[in-house]
Amino acid sequence: SVYMGDDSRGEYIYKFVSDALWDAADATKGTAAGDKYLDKGTLYVGKFKADGSGEWVALVHGQNGLTDDNSVFPFTSQAAVLVAARLAGDAVGATKMDRPEWCTVNPLTGEVYFTLTNNSRRVAASPSSSSPLVDAANPRYYEDSNGAATSKGNVNGHIIRWREDGSNKFTWDIYLFGAQADADLNNVNVSGLSANNDFSSPDGIYADPRGVLWIQTD
Repeated sequence: SVYMGDDSRGEYIYKFVSDALWDAADATKGTAAGDKYLDKGTLYVGKFKADGSGEWVALVHGQNGLTDDNSVFPFTSQAAVLVAARLAGDAVGATKMDRPEWCTVNPLTGEVYFTLTNNSRRVAASPSSSSPLVDAANPRYYEDSNGAATSKGNVNGHIIRWREDGSNKFTWDIYLFGAQADADLNNVNVSGLSANNDFSSPDGIYADPRGVLWIQTD
């Protein structure tokens, strides 16, 4: 599987599952292995449910309502589904995320970690087409002050993680919320970060061979 994030406010996390089976001989070949693992397969979009479960919804023409008479967009072919993947995510009710960027897989546990950098359009009420409401996977709306400036939404971002069950289902939780150490513990610094480990706007992320997670801020 290959995971991808659409780094935009209120967009989606995707998974591509290759039709080709992994050949261990390709592990050290780099680009010489060719494109066989990305040439054919199925693209899925993530739906994160409030009870901590989730599912990958196939973005396949003719499935899950992705047809030429869909009210969101006329998905007339598989090419139309892939080119308009954002609209396909809208049509199947995928979860709008707070700027999904990098991901990594813990080599010891198999857990997937995904950075959600921030979202100034996340709102607590009265959503518009460009302003998604808070939800279980993106639960924060608050005001954050920096000197004379005040920002609103999910200003500091967070990191979400999940574990696959092998059947396009998964269980998820929020691993860590970004915040300043001196921010309100009830609304902003809900992970209880200290001056030794506070962060904001997570971007790059990598789990090393020991399972230690490295976080790059934006």
